[in-house]
Amino acid sequence: MSAGYSAERNWSFLREPFWLFSHVFAFGLIGLFLFFCFGWQLPRHFERGDQNEIIEARALGEPEAIAAALERPVDELDFTYVAADGRFVEPWLINVANRSQNGQAGDWLVGLFETDDGRLLLVNRGFIVREGEPAEPADGQLTGWLRETRVRETFGATDNLTTERAPRLDIEAFEARFAERLDAEFDGRSFEPMWLQLESPVPDQSIPDPVPLPELNNGPHLSYAVQWFIFAALGLIVYVLVLRKRAADRSRGSTSL
Repeated sequence: MSAGYSAERNWSFLREPFWLFSHVFAFGLIGLFLFFCFGWQLPRHFERGDQNEIIEARALGEPEAIAAALERPVDELDFTYVAADGRFVEPWLINVANRSQNGQAGDWLVGLFETDDGRLLLVNRGFIVREGEPAEPADGQLTGWLRETRVRETFGATDNLTTERAPRLDIEAFEARFAERLDAEFDGRSFEPMWLQLESPVPDQSIPDPVPLPELNNGPHLSYAVQWFIFAALGLIVYVLVLRKRAADRSRGSTSL
């Protein structure tokens, strides 16, 4: 009797409404874990590796003249190390809000720099806490890294700009915000399509604090991906065991009858 019972299970309960809902919930949760693994953390792991290669190829070594760099396509310029000669026409144009650095909350301080050949370049001078008082920048040569404009990527994120703060360093949005000033003071010229992440704002000054390049490592994304895959596998195993036990209980009940 026990051998026959162990070999047979009653699976008829699988079509009951409660268990149909249970299947949807369980496999939906497992699918979500798999998405977190293969659709989120693994792509971020590979993106981080690609970014490291770009930084090693473009951001290290001697800076090149910004005019020569900007002759190349924009999609080949991110993290390019450049030098620019000119002057700050607006040392404190606007802040990019809600940044963090070294465990502190604050903003990026963005200034407007005019190169000797007339280019208008948005410069991320560095990180500043809300109460910080930045040092005045010196005219002359700047060195830093060209960076891509930041556009809204998250559903529901705001693009609101005020006279003092912005949610991200979006060059097109800044041009719209300062359009009247560009027409009046700069003959309608546009900002360059890349902004400059300043290497060192002022010698012997820590305010604003330079924004460092990303560290050359792959971060925790691979380990996170493995964790989500383990959660998915464990969820599947546990759910199958629950179903087997339920089928065995049903079989036992029908046998006793």
